[in-house]
Amino acid sequence: MKILLIGNFAPPFEEENLQNITLFNKLVEDGHECSVINISINPSTDNRFINTKSNIDYLTALLRHGLKKDVIHFSTKGYLRVGLLKMMLSIFAAKIFRAKSIITFHSELFSILGQMRSPFGGTQTLFTSFFLADKIIFADKDTFDVAAMYRKRSNFELVPAFIYIPDSSIKRDTSLSEKLKDKKKVVFFTNIMQSSFLFEILIELIAGSSLTEDTGIIISSYSESFPDLKVRLETATKGRKDNLIFIEQDDIQSALTAFSRADIVLRPLTCDGEMFFEKFTVSVKKVHHEGNTVFFPNGLVFIKEGTAAAICANIIKTMSSFEASPLSDFKTLDSCETIRIIYE
Repeated sequence: MKILLIGNFAPPFEEENLQNITLFNKLVEDGHECSVINISINPSTDNRFINTKSNIDYLTALLRHGLKKDVIHFSTKGYLRVGLLKMMLSIFAAKIFRAKSIITFHSELFSILGQMRSPFGGTQTLFTSFFLADKIIFADKDTFDVAAMYRKRSNFELVPAFIYIPDSSIKRDTSLSEKLKDKKKVVFFTNIMQSSFLFEILIELIAGSSLTEDTGIIISSYSESFPDLKVRLETATKGRKDNLIFIEQDDIQSALTAFSRADIVLRPLTCDGEMFFEKFTVSVKKVHHEGNTVFFPNGLVFIKEGTAAAICANIIKTMSSFEASPLSDFKTLDSCETIRIIYE
């Protein structure tokens, strides 16, 4: 098949863009011809992906690369009005080019924001998109149910959020794998900056006396003051520097290895590569590992009120001691295969 993928394909890496990238890799590995348009505000470092700097760039790329495609697949978290308009344009382009139009809504706040859309523009965009799209994929049951207020479920699909990580990817990253070898629990803080609520939680977690030697804390940062951040964190560990493992925010190989071992993942809220509310909110995901695939079946969003970092750190410790719930709501654990069937 000839497939056009549209979404966030740029660093800093988290589950949304890594799902998009690893889906692309799996489709190419299976012999499909794929093109990619990156709509993130950040440029992709992969020269196979087309970066768009403006709405005109996006429209031009969509018309040029959507032609003669069998499938046009748009992925988003659905916060931004501009992103939703781009999504609707991708559906119109698919109709013009007689391609199948697929939409993926990654989980986060759509279950809340979807119910708060303005009746003047917001709801009409979703009504139109949900009516015209051939298939709409939702990564969690809450988002799936809220979307039903816009459209009957005849074209809805429930496919868990995932990252596909083949064994060859892990074997290439020997340095990080070696550091994680003796760690029984791994907590991954992604895209951290010093002035964020995420950083406050991290400080509370590593400063606590209950942090054991077999707990690994992986940290990636997009902050320009990353060296200062590292010094402050290493000081807070009180002599246990081996607990902390730092990786570069644009190193996809290390990010994949980190996700392959993580029990908990924490990050700022994002949409299409743009960060939101980092001073008072944090997304927390419990990770489930199944073969070569990482799933995110359970999650929370922490909203800061007062001095809440210590409370959140204790919640993280408790979450890390429990296994993730089984994926009982989903038809299959093979998300890549499910999406391929949807394409056909």
